[in-house]
Amino acid sequence: MALVSKFYLKRALKIGIPVVAGQLGFILMGATDTVMVGKVSNDAQAAVGLGNSIFFLIIILGFGILFGITSLVSIADGEGKLNDSWRYIKTGLKLLIPITFILSFILWFVGFNFSILDQPENISNLSVDYINVVNLSTPFLLVATLYASFLNGLGKTIPNMVITFICLIANYYLNLWFIFGVGDIIPAMGFIGSGYATVVSRVLLCVITIVYCYRNSVVVGIRKAYVQTASFTTTAREVLKFGLPIGTQLFLEIFAFTASFVIAGWLGAMSLTAHQVVLNIASITFMFVTGISTAAGIMIGNGYGAKDKNHIFESAKACIFIVATLELFFCAGFILFGKQLLGIYSEDQALIAFAAPLMFVAAAFQVSDGLQNLGLNMLRGMHDVNKPALIAFFSYWIVMVPVSLYLAMPWGLNMGISGVWWGFVIGLSLASIILIPRFFMHLRTIQNKW
Repeated sequence: MALVSKFYLKRALKIGIPVVAGQLGFILMGATDTVMVGKVSNDAQAAVGLGNSIFFLIIILGFGILFGITSLVSIADGEGKLNDSWRYIKTGLKLLIPITFILSFILWFVGFNFSILDQPENISNLSVDYINVVNLSTPFLLVATLYASFLNGLGKTIPNMVITFICLIANYYLNLWFIFGVGDIIPAMGFIGSGYATVVSRVLLCVITIVYCYRNSVVVGIRKAYVQTASFTTTAREVLKFGLPIGTQLFLEIFAFTASFVIAGWLGAMSLTAHQVVLNIASITFMFVTGISTAAGIMIGNGYGAKDKNHIFESAKACIFIVATLELFFCAGFILFGKQLLGIYSEDQALIAFAAPLMFVAAAFQVSDGLQNLGLNMLRGMHDVNKPALIAFFSYWIVMVPVSLYLAMPWGLNMGISGVWWGFVIGLSLASIILIPRFFMHLRTIQNKW
């Protein structure tokens, strides 16, 4: 008997690879911005990285609520109640009205009070300008995420991949045109042109995703067969009860990484830029893991809805095997080709030499980060979101951030920016050690209830 079922491996890859590609395309939009803005100046590159970190820190609260819809739809599919799942779209659109207003206001407020982060003045000013521009994309990005989450819940991950890559190509040319200009047609805007390119790309992402959903035969069938059986209040309560803990967990995680940017800024402009570049590289490899983790949540959600313990168990084993294999591969790549990867982002040899040691720590970071993300998604598939959020809080904010501070700062071990990354390794390793065993314990518990 094979240790890992080929059937479930193929199923995980079939669902996960398009998610990987789509997530990679989304991250590559940010990488495109980072690389192209780096041609303007190191300060501009650091500002875009810091600005994007602040933007996603706030917007992730909305993302978490919408990501929960993927699990809710996959569970409804397992229960044989797929036609009823259209209520999540109808309710989600209404919920996004106050959510968008609140998140946009918070982003404006943070930009208005950016000085409290005590970052280098020039980088702070550029970051605020960038945040104010990309904030215009907030409603479009949230609506696109709502429909994309619904499609993922149906197991339709390829359309999101294709749409994302269309927008990735558009984003590249928009960056080129807006940053550097096109003759007398489009004036060169400098680094802020990257912000406007991002806004236009996200509007395009939203429009194409909506058009696809309302033309896809499966989605059209669900929409036409839908008969309202639950009130808006009931569905909203269900979405928020499931989505808010996910949003909280994601917020805590992104907040911890944003805090690392603040710490890096305290250590100096070179540390901040190096941190931004290495974290961007790690984010690209992380997308491979989030794709498989999303597949795990969908497959386990199907099994949970159908009350099929074997399906859940085999899905989990297959996804753990894939994630562990991928992360060991990336770990080796970071160690062997660290300087070459850094050279893609910058031609500044001083920056490459400074950032190179971080690539070794980022290699150790890969495995623990991947497994903790997988554990969270597997638990979501079994409707377990509250306690994982508490585990995340403990791992990120009681362990990871304080340890990073102590290791990095002069009043601690004075390891500089490397200390921040070793703090990542310690905190995320703890999270993975707790979350993966919890999944199998939770599976045993719910099996006894069925």
